Amino acid sequence: MSEQTTLLDVDGLSVSIEDHSIVNDVDIQVNEGESVGLIGRNGAGKTTTFRGIMGHSEVTVDSGVISYKGTNLLELSPEEIPKLGVGYQPEQKALFTGMTVDENFRLPLWVSGDGRGIDDEDGRVEELFELFPDMKRFEQHNVENLSGGQRKMTAIGRSLALRPDLVILDEPLEGLAPTIIEDIKEIVSEISDQGVAVLLAEANLAHAQELVDRVYIMERGEIFDYGPAEELIEREDIQNLLQG
Repeated sequence: MSEQTTLLDVDGLSVSIEDHSIVNDVDIQVNEGESVGLIGRNGAGKTTTFRGIMGHSEVTVDSGVISYKGTNLLELSPEEIPKLGVGYQPEQKALFTGMTVDENFRLPLWVSGDGRGIDDEDGRVEELFELFPDMKRFEQHNVENLSGGQRKMTAIGRSLALRPDLVILDEPLEGLAPTIIEDIKEIVSEISDQGVAVLLAEANLAHAQELVDRVYIMERGEIFDYGPAEELIEREDIQNLLQG
Protein backbone atom coordinates (compact mmCIF):
# COMPACT_ATOMS: atom_id res chain seq x y z
CA MET A 1 0.00 0.00 0.00
CA SER A 2 1.39 3.41 -0.96
CA GLU A 3 1.97 5.97 1.74
CA GLN A 4 -0.72 8.64 2.00
CA THR A 5 0.20 12.19 1.13
CA THR A 6 -0.51 14.73 3.84
CA LEU A 7 -2.46 17.78 2.66
CA LEU A 8 -3.12 19.66 5.89
CA ASP A 9 -0.84 19.40 8.90
CA VAL A 10 -1.80 21.36 12.02
CA ASP A 11 0.79 21.04 14.78
CA GLY A 12 0.50 22.57 18.26
CA LEU A 13 -2.09 25.16 17.24
CA SER A 14 -3.15 27.62 19.94
CA VAL A 15 -5.64 30.36 19.10
CA SER A 16 -7.11 33.23 21.10
CA ILE A 17 -9.87 35.80 20.66
CA GLU A 18 -9.30 39.21 22.22
CA ASP A 19 -6.60 37.79 24.51
CA HIS A 20 -8.82 34.94 25.68
CA SER A 21 -7.30 31.54 24.97
CA ILE A 22 -9.82 29.37 23.06
CA VAL A 23 -7.80 26.60 21.37
CA ASN A 24 -4.75 25.00 22.96
CA ASP A 25 -2.03 22.81 21.43
CA VAL A 26 -4.23 21.18 18.77
CA ASP A 27 -2.83 18.68 16.27
CA ILE A 28 -4.87 17.72 13.20
CA GLN A 29 -3.78 15.95 10.05
CA VAL A 30 -5.77 15.42 6.85
CA ASN A 31 -4.39 13.21 4.10
CA GLU A 32 -5.09 13.37 0.40
CA GLY A 33 -8.61 12.12 -0.39
CA GLU A 34 -9.42 11.50 3.28
CA SER A 35 -12.50 12.59 5.24
CA VAL A 36 -11.87 13.75 8.81
CA GLY A 37 -14.25 15.04 11.48
CA LEU A 38 -13.58 17.55 14.25
CA ILE A 39 -16.26 16.58 16.77
CA GLY A 40 -17.31 18.52 19.83
CA ARG A 41 -20.13 20.29 21.58
CA ASN A 42 -21.04 23.87 20.76
CA GLY A 43 -18.33 26.09 22.23
CA ALA A 44 -15.67 23.38 22.15
CA GLY A 45 -13.45 25.43 19.84
CA LYS A 46 -14.15 23.88 16.44
CA THR A 47 -15.00 27.11 14.62
CA THR A 48 -12.08 28.95 16.20
CA THR A 49 -9.77 26.18 15.02
CA PHE A 50 -11.05 26.51 11.46
CA ARG A 51 -10.78 30.29 11.53
CA GLY A 52 -7.19 29.96 12.72
CA ILE A 53 -6.41 27.60 9.85
CA MET A 54 -7.98 29.98 7.32
CA GLY A 55 -6.21 33.06 8.73
CA HIS A 56 -9.28 35.03 9.78
CA SER A 57 -8.58 38.37 11.39
CA GLU A 58 -11.01 37.92 14.28
CA VAL A 59 -8.74 35.27 15.81
CA THR A 60 -5.06 35.33 16.76
CA VAL A 61 -2.80 32.32 16.28
CA ASP A 62 -0.58 32.36 19.35
CA SER A 63 1.58 29.37 18.48
CA GLY A 64 1.80 26.34 16.27
CA VAL A 65 2.36 25.43 12.65
CA ILE A 66 -0.27 25.16 9.89
CA SER A 67 0.97 23.78 6.60
CA TYR A 68 -0.86 22.78 3.43
CA LYS A 69 1.11 20.72 0.94
CA GLY A 70 4.20 22.01 2.71
CA THR A 71 3.26 25.69 2.46
CA ASN A 72 3.07 27.66 5.70
CA LEU A 73 -0.48 29.07 5.81
CA LEU A 74 0.45 31.46 8.62
CA GLU A 75 2.45 33.47 6.10
CA LEU A 76 -0.56 33.90 3.78
CA SER A 77 -3.61 36.15 3.83
CA PRO A 78 -7.13 34.65 3.95
CA GLU A 79 -7.51 35.63 0.28
CA GLU A 80 -4.41 33.68 -0.76
CA ILE A 81 -5.26 30.38 0.96
CA PRO A 82 -8.12 29.33 -1.40
CA LYS A 83 -5.76 29.76 -4.36
CA LEU A 84 -3.71 26.85 -2.99
CA GLY A 85 -6.73 24.55 -3.21
CA VAL A 86 -8.43 24.93 0.17
CA GLY A 87 -12.21 25.48 0.11
CA TYR A 88 -14.04 26.78 3.19
CA GLN A 89 -17.70 26.84 4.15
CA PRO A 90 -17.92 29.04 7.26
CA GLU A 91 -20.30 28.59 10.13
CA GLN A 92 -23.69 30.33 9.82
CA LYS A 93 -23.86 29.81 6.04
CA ALA A 94 -22.02 33.10 5.37
CA LEU A 95 -22.89 34.24 1.85
CA PHE A 96 -22.48 37.33 -0.28
CA THR A 97 -25.81 39.03 0.28
CA GLY A 98 -27.36 41.12 -2.45
CA MET A 99 -26.23 38.46 -4.93
CA THR A 100 -27.90 35.45 -6.51
CA VAL A 101 -26.99 31.80 -6.04
CA ASP A 102 -25.35 31.85 -9.47
CA GLU A 103 -23.29 34.93 -8.56
CA ASN A 104 -22.20 33.38 -5.25
CA PHE A 105 -20.93 30.36 -7.18
CA ARG A 106 -19.15 32.62 -9.68
CA LEU A 107 -17.48 35.09 -7.31
CA PRO A 108 -14.56 32.81 -6.32
CA LEU A 109 -14.01 32.17 -10.04
CA TRP A 110 -13.97 35.89 -10.80
CA VAL A 111 -11.38 36.45 -8.06
CA SER A 112 -9.15 33.39 -8.35
CA GLY A 113 -10.32 31.18 -11.21
CA ASP A 114 -7.30 31.94 -13.39
CA GLY A 115 -4.93 31.08 -10.56
CA ARG A 116 -6.59 27.67 -10.22
CA GLY A 117 -6.46 27.04 -13.97
CA ILE A 118 -10.24 27.28 -14.42
CA ASP A 119 -10.86 28.96 -17.76
CA ASP A 120 -14.44 27.77 -18.35
CA GLU A 121 -16.47 29.71 -15.80
CA ASP A 122 -19.87 28.68 -17.16
CA GLY A 123 -18.84 25.04 -17.31
CA ARG A 124 -17.64 25.06 -13.70
CA VAL A 125 -20.87 26.67 -12.48
CA GLU A 126 -22.88 24.02 -14.31
CA GLU A 127 -20.79 21.34 -12.59
CA LEU A 128 -21.74 22.86 -9.24
CA PHE A 129 -25.43 22.82 -10.13
CA GLU A 130 -25.05 19.16 -11.11
CA LEU A 131 -23.81 18.52 -7.58
CA PHE A 132 -26.71 20.60 -6.18
CA PRO A 133 -29.53 19.87 -8.66
CA ASP A 134 -32.22 21.16 -6.28
CA MET A 135 -30.59 24.60 -6.43
CA LYS A 136 -30.78 24.94 -10.22
CA ARG A 137 -34.28 26.44 -10.14
CA PHE A 138 -33.10 29.01 -7.59
CA GLU A 139 -29.99 30.08 -9.52
CA GLN A 140 -31.26 33.63 -10.12
CA HIS A 141 -32.78 34.01 -6.64
CA ASN A 142 -31.19 36.42 -4.18
CA VAL A 143 -29.58 34.39 -1.39
CA GLU A 144 -31.42 36.39 1.29
CA ASN A 145 -34.67 34.82 0.06
CA LEU A 146 -33.52 31.21 0.41
CA SER A 147 -34.36 28.72 3.14
CA GLY A 148 -31.72 27.68 5.65
CA GLY A 149 -31.02 24.46 3.79
CA GLN A 150 -30.75 26.24 0.45
CA ARG A 151 -28.36 28.79 1.91
CA LYS A 152 -26.23 25.98 3.32
CA MET A 153 -26.08 24.26 -0.05
CA THR A 154 -25.09 27.54 -1.70
CA ALA A 155 -22.31 28.07 0.86
CA ILE A 156 -20.96 24.55 0.32
CA GLY A 157 -21.17 25.00 -3.45
CA ARG A 158 -19.26 28.25 -3.27
CA SER A 159 -16.53 26.53 -1.22
CA LEU A 160 -16.08 24.04 -4.07
CA ALA A 161 -16.00 26.55 -6.92
CA LEU A 162 -12.20 26.57 -7.27
CA ARG A 163 -11.95 22.77 -7.42
CA PRO A 164 -10.16 22.45 -4.07
CA ASP A 165 -8.17 19.40 -3.03
CA LEU A 166 -9.41 19.99 0.54
CA VAL A 167 -12.71 21.49 1.65
CA ILE A 168 -13.29 22.59 5.24
CA LEU A 169 -16.96 22.47 6.25
CA ASP A 170 -17.98 24.14 9.51
CA GLU A 171 -21.14 22.49 10.88
CA PRO A 172 -22.67 21.66 7.47
CA LEU A 173 -25.60 19.85 9.14
CA GLU A 174 -26.35 22.34 11.93
CA GLY A 175 -29.88 23.71 12.24
CA LEU A 176 -31.33 21.80 9.29
CA ALA A 177 -34.49 19.73 8.99
CA PRO A 178 -33.93 15.95 8.98
CA THR A 179 -34.69 15.58 5.26
CA ILE A 180 -32.22 18.36 4.39
CA ILE A 181 -29.60 16.77 6.65
CA GLU A 182 -29.84 13.61 4.57
CA ASP A 183 -29.49 15.64 1.36
CA ILE A 184 -26.36 17.36 2.70
CA LYS A 185 -24.91 14.01 3.80
CA GLU A 186 -25.33 12.70 0.27
CA ILE A 187 -23.60 15.78 -1.14
CA VAL A 188 -20.67 15.50 1.29
CA SER A 189 -20.31 11.81 0.42
CA GLU A 190 -20.29 12.68 -3.29
CA ILE A 191 -17.61 15.31 -2.67
CA SER A 192 -15.49 12.63 -1.00
CA ASP A 193 -16.17 10.19 -3.85
CA GLN A 194 -14.78 12.79 -6.26
CA GLY A 195 -11.44 12.58 -4.40
CA VAL A 196 -11.71 15.85 -2.49
CA ALA A 197 -10.39 15.62 1.08
CA VAL A 198 -12.93 16.81 3.68
CA LEU A 199 -12.42 18.28 7.15
CA LEU A 200 -15.75 18.94 8.81
CA ALA A 201 -16.92 20.14 12.20
CA GLU A 202 -19.90 18.40 13.76
CA ALA A 203 -21.45 18.08 17.20
CA ASN A 204 -23.09 14.71 16.53
CA LEU A 205 -20.66 11.80 16.30
CA ALA A 206 -23.37 9.53 14.86
CA HIS A 207 -23.84 11.91 11.91
CA ALA A 208 -20.09 12.22 11.44
CA GLN A 209 -19.63 8.45 11.43
CA GLU A 210 -21.54 8.30 8.15
CA LEU A 211 -19.27 10.87 6.50
CA VAL A 212 -15.69 10.58 7.74
CA ASP A 213 -12.87 8.07 8.09
CA ARG A 214 -11.35 9.44 11.28
CA VAL A 215 -12.40 11.85 14.01
CA TYR A 216 -10.76 14.18 16.48
CA ILE A 217 -12.82 14.74 19.64
CA MET A 218 -12.53 18.32 20.90
CA GLU A 219 -13.45 19.56 24.35
CA ARG A 220 -12.67 22.95 25.87
CA GLY A 221 -10.31 23.86 23.07
CA GLU A 222 -8.19 20.72 23.26
CA ILE A 223 -8.12 17.37 21.48
CA PHE A 224 -9.53 14.84 23.94
CA ASP A 225 -8.93 11.80 21.73
CA TYR A 226 -8.80 10.73 18.10
CA GLY A 227 -9.21 7.62 15.98
CA PRO A 228 -11.65 5.76 13.72
CA ALA A 229 -15.20 7.06 14.16
CA GLU A 230 -16.72 3.58 14.44
CA GLU A 231 -14.47 2.83 17.43
CA LEU A 232 -14.91 6.07 19.33
CA ILE A 233 -18.70 6.14 18.94
CA GLU A 234 -18.91 3.00 21.10
CA ARG A 235 -16.98 4.46 24.02
CA GLU A 236 -19.03 5.54 27.00
CA ASP A 237 -16.63 8.31 28.01
CA ILE A 238 -16.89 9.86 24.53
CA GLN A 239 -20.69 9.61 24.56
CA ASN A 240 -20.86 11.26 27.99
CA LEU A 241 -18.46 14.00 26.92
CA LEU A 242 -20.45 14.92 23.80
CA GLN A 243 -23.76 14.78 25.66
CA GLY A 244 -22.43 17.10 28.35
